[in-house]
Amino acid sequence: MSGKLIASICLHIVIGKAVFTTTWKERTSVIELLDNLKHLADTDYKKFNRKIIPTQQKILGVRLPVLRKIAKAIAEDQPEAFLKAEKQYIYELIMLEGMVLSYIDRSFRDLLPYTEKFLKKVDNWAQIDSTVANFRNIPKDRATVLEVVRKWLDSDLEFVVRAGLVVLLAHYVEKKYLSTIFELSQMVKHPGHYVHMSNGWLISACKAKFPEETMVFFQNNCLPVKTHNLAIQKSRESKRVSTQYKKLLITLKK
Repeated sequence: MSGKLIASICLHIVIGKAVFTTTWKERTSVIELLDNLKHLADTDYKKFNRKIIPTQQKILGVRLPVLRKIAKAIAEDQPEAFLKAEKQYIYELIMLEGMVLSYIDRSFRDLLPYTEKFLKKVDNWAQIDSTVANFRNIPKDRATVLEVVRKWLDSDLEFVVRAGLVVLLAHYVEKKYLSTIFELSQMVKHPGHYVHMSNGWLISACKAKFPEETMVFFQNNCLPVKTHNLAIQKSRESKRVSTQYKKLLITLKK
């Protein structure tokens, strides 16, 4: 353990007929939280996660709604000790770290050192998509966040880059940021599959909301071919894109 957990939190979680208690007291360790998580684990959910989440971390099988309840409780009372504690390469503990960060009512800039420490632990899409986009105060300081996103998009780490793209998707798909999104999307050079996927997802969201402007972008961009084609695929799969545009998009596939 890297630090003492000084928060005093008692959380009762009801799963079916069973009631488990996660209690934080002075000198309580992550080991005790881990014991509680093992009681809350679902074997079938563990198998399901193993199929859809490629990760080297150990998955216990605790469902996301349960993790969110625990994360909210930790975030409400001096969460720094939990954030600093060693997570032992356990999927749920690392997920909790990101979720706790998303629930803390502090500025994005203030949380940035913790956030970047968390991102370096992540090796899968789920721990990005369930945490970073949900940070409470991103809408209050989007200029600062955008500066950080620019840096993340230039990272050598696949899931740091994905974090930047997911933040753009969640908070910046607006008319005034559209040209910035197109600029940043084309700057992404990381070859990782989950980078291509999130970049394509981002452009498809722009297509759904700003069809004419994004069609022009599709016609003239320097995206990697894989990203370009994924953006077209996701746009054609979207119910928010018209049939007419879907027919045009297929002609733009590279």
